[in-house]
Amino acid sequence: MSASSLRVAVAIILAASLATAPAAAASTAKEAIKEATAAAQKWQPDAVLTHVSTIKGRGDGTADQWLYTYYAPKAKKSAIITAKGKQIEVEPDVRNTSIDPLGTDFLDSDKAAEAAAKAGLKFGKSDKGLGLGLTVGNQAVGKPQRFWSVTVMTDSAMSSVTLNAADGALIKRDDLKFK
Repeated sequence: MSASSLRVAVAIILAASLATAPAAAASTAKEAIKEATAAAQKWQPDAVLTHVSTIKGRGDGTADQWLYTYYAPKAKKSAIITAKGKQIEVEPDVRNTSIDPLGTDFLDSDKAAEAAAKAGLKFGKSDKGLGLGLTVGNQAVGKPQRFWSVTVMTDSAMSSVTLNAADGALIKRDDLKFK
């Protein structure tokens, strides 16, 4: 077999294997936290989780990709860890957007989506454009609290609910119609 024939055969086999490789399964927000935290702590040993989000969430609270923001207090720096299934990417030294640790006592994203639906947010279980964000707020009033924000956007409107991240209780709802 000539070198060019061998290259073509290898290219065909590689293309076939990539075409049949399974896509990364959708996961909840908590499913990749262990791997994301390990990657963040390789970046900075004191890194703590401060924010979790996706803009491509499904109605069942899963997503193909999650963004985890970690803050390193000693270095006063943040990093974004992107998890796509079990594949982890680190974007170090990004602008600090949140510095308060989330801890571990919060509902997972599937439970947040259920609570959002119970609160009246309209979306289908198979919808793929749900925005989910978990962060700490209320620091300015001296009562830090973890919140899930769940958002649905259409061509004509946007609706969101803010939920207590510990138990899913509705805190507020916002609806906006576009012109």
